[in-house]
Amino acid sequence: MNTNLRMPILISLCLILAFHKVAGQDLSNIRSQKPLKINGTFGSGFSFYNSNERYNSRDPFSWNVYASLTPTIYGISLPFSYTITQYSSSYSQPFVQMGISPSYKWITLHAGYRSITLSPLIFDGQSFLGGGVELKPGIFRFSAFYGRLNKAITEDTTIDRRLQPQYKRVGYGANIGIEKKGQKIALTYFHAKDDKNSIQLLDSANGLRPQENVALGFLWNFVFFKKLTFDGDIAASLLNRSLFYESLDNVEGVKIPGIVNMISPISYASVFGYSGRSKLSLRLSKFNMTLGYNRIQPDYSSLGTPYTVNDVETVNAQIGVNLLKGKLNFNTYAFTQHNNLAKSLSTEINSKSINFNANAIVNKHINLFFNANAVNVLQKDGLLKLTDSTRMNQLMLNFSLSPNYNFVKNQKSHNVNISINYTDLIDRNPATKEFTTGNNINIGSFYSVQFTKQYFGINAGLNFSTYGQLNYVYNSLGINAGGNMQFLKEHNLNVAGNFGYYLNSSTNGTAANNFSFSLNSNMTHKKHSFGCFANYIITPPVILNPLDKINRVPIAVNTRNFTAGINYNYRF
Repeated sequence: MNTNLRMPILISLCLILAFHKVAGQDLSNIRSQKPLKINGTFGSGFSFYNSNERYNSRDPFSWNVYASLTPTIYGISLPFSYTITQYSSSYSQPFVQMGISPSYKWITLHAGYRSITLSPLIFDGQSFLGGGVELKPGIFRFSAFYGRLNKAITEDTTIDRRLQPQYKRVGYGANIGIEKKGQKIALTYFHAKDDKNSIQLLDSANGLRPQENVALGFLWNFVFFKKLTFDGDIAASLLNRSLFYESLDNVEGVKIPGIVNMISPISYASVFGYSGRSKLSLRLSKFNMTLGYNRIQPDYSSLGTPYTVNDVETVNAQIGVNLLKGKLNFNTYAFTQHNNLAKSLSTEINSKSINFNANAIVNKHINLFFNANAVNVLQKDGLLKLTDSTRMNQLMLNFSLSPNYNFVKNQKSHNVNISINYTDLIDRNPATKEFTTGNNINIGSFYSVQFTKQYFGINAGLNFSTYGQLNYVYNSLGINAGGNMQFLKEHNLNVAGNFGYYLNSSTNGTAANNFSFSLNSNMTHKKHSFGCFANYIITPPVILNPLDKINRVPIAVNTRNFTAGINYNYRF
């Protein structure tokens, strides 16, 4: 047996470990607990995918095996986690995640693969392999962690799907503050550094570089008169984008303090940035309002929140009203956003949006929902001067109305739903509006009835949509039907299926019809659960003549996609 696989397999067989997201366990009432109790879960799943697409969007076969064991000794719960997937072929060992988070009164410990939140701008929920602690005695709050953030992945240019290489990254952080009755202040510190010797890049053109980051932040939450809340956080980050550069002693003749280079050496690849956000909220019985502001400077980046988008400023507002004891609700949301905060880009993108929705409960059978939304995107001058023919200037409008009617009669539960949706894209650029301006109307109706005594139900729907672009019109009329039923004496075998067929037409005669079906089943028996599913979608070919009409085909064509899978779960 592969030595890299032996230990994880032995652990899984002995402990039947499981899901990698397990909450902390309370160890306080230890004396009143049973000496030993064990519960857990074991399961696996397999899925199959087949398509005639030129480039498959997913693997043709995938699988996973997971298990859990939570032994409880005198009330002390020790949850473990263990997961293996088919991606083991990409690494020297399977994809395994194990973790434990026991707690006693105001103390929580973390070990293994865990996640912790220090600050939304600095370190927010990123998984790490290591240890951590959370302390909450009285009003005092303290949390800290140390561990590996990224595993080293060597570049592999020999396989079709090249792995994205990454350096081994180790990080640590702490959060300290006070909290009482929803009010809180806290200070956050975070440090992360890549091991530049952990991998070797085979492609010299690869832009990946080892990095180091130090971030410091302050967050707060204040409550006034139990109605008004003011919260927010600010953060500053120093990022060294390449550890291959030597550190500097001074910058433009100004000596860098030694303590700074001890924390994070300054080099020509270092950048400093800051960010902040705040929100003011008012909550009354029939009225609520929120004002928010968010600003992230162009050079701000924290390795603890690697997907944060920088160079953006946003202002938003929300107002909500409920009347007639909650039977009539109105909500409005608006925001404006732009980039190019340093005025160093060639152009600036400015977007504005406003949304309004209303929900009315007419009676116990009828419910109405209305939504209206408008989004405007305007490209403004930056270092580059734009003309009307080169400037992006678009407005999108959307309106939807959805009444719903339901009632129960003679042990039958009926539901009728109608939806009307209209979308209009208005392009004010004279050079592009011929290819982008268009509108879409979609009208759908759905009816279902559930025979509660016979344990089965049927449903049917009708849908019509039309898409128009200048002199081109694409129409689609679809019908779908389905049903569900419970079998066996205990009604623990559920089977559901659906069939759909769409008749399509266009002004240039290039449309063809669509077909789809789905089937799924699930059975539970005592501690066992077994399920299976299958989906098949056919989109016939479209003859494009002339070929310049290809940009007007609104859906993928000439494809066949089949997906199926099975899963099993056992609880004890």
